[in-house]
Amino acid sequence: MDNWTAVITGLAVGIWDEFIYILPYLAIGVLLEAIIRTMKWHLKIRQALTRFGGFAIILGTLLGAISPLCACATLPLVISLLLAGLPLAPAMALLVTSPLMSPAGYTLLNWELGPGWANAVLVSAVLFGLFAGYITQFMRRYGFTEEAIFKNSLPEGDFHDPDYPVEELRCDCGKQLSHRVNRCTHNKFLVFLAKFWEGMIKIGKFALLGVVIEVLAVQFIPTAWVSGILEGNGILPIFALAFATIPLHLPQVTAAAMLYGFVSPEFGEGIKLAKGAGIALLVGGPVTALPVMGLFIAMFKKRVLALYLAICISGTLILALGYRALPL
Repeated sequence: MDNWTAVITGLAVGIWDEFIYILPYLAIGVLLEAIIRTMKWHLKIRQALTRFGGFAIILGTLLGAISPLCACATLPLVISLLLAGLPLAPAMALLVTSPLMSPAGYTLLNWELGPGWANAVLVSAVLFGLFAGYITQFMRRYGFTEEAIFKNSLPEGDFHDPDYPVEELRCDCGKQLSHRVNRCTHNKFLVFLAKFWEGMIKIGKFALLGVVIEVLAVQFIPTAWVSGILEGNGILPIFALAFATIPLHLPQVTAAAMLYGFVSPEFGEGIKLAKGAGIALLVGGPVTALPVMGLFIAMFKKRVLALYLAICISGTLILALGYRALPL
């Protein structure tokens, strides 16, 4: 009994110490996202997407890189943009890029893994978005058009309407604290504080989950197993991580916090993260979220999910293998 008490106490102390250590950069990233959401800059760019023609893929990619939305929140937005006339190609670019990078994600990556990894993932996110957009644009000739991708025609209406008939797409943002504050006060500073609080809760829980996974893994999984994958410079670790992360719901903040405990010489094992393996996990994990694939199955034809998965897997492998080959 005493041994278990010591183990649990050690785990709790390790989780607390690591989470407190990353908390300042988590707060900075959430602060940036709260400013973007309060000023509604991301909404203005989204509205412009339907008017930019061939440049919409580039704009959708850049929007995804600064958007504070994860994959699960981006897909309903993408569907609404498709119904508003946005072509599938820029919609796919936005959908793929958004979970890979955000202000909070960048600041946390910079703090936990260093500016080199933060910039590598940022560049990977932009390249991935462009890859997804232009591949989808090429596939238009094979029937991947906005008119032929949904299983059934969606009813007209606003996703924000609490009576919208499609439950999977119905948005409950009106229940959020920031929206209630805005309705009551119309004070931007109070709305900003509410959005900051919402961001800390939402992103903080994913960061905490990554710390918990890492601390438990260090405690119960032999270090040699983990280091063999994360330090492996060969091709096998890249393929193993790329395919292993497909069924996982692994947001970028969670993946970064999890890796931090292994690579940090202060709190973790001091493992030197291999370039290819790192990109496979930090890119492949967030881009294939199970809830997103579930919504794909419910809303879209099967071949659209197949295209999405093919883009996600091939893009992850190309980026990981390409980064591994760079003489950096």
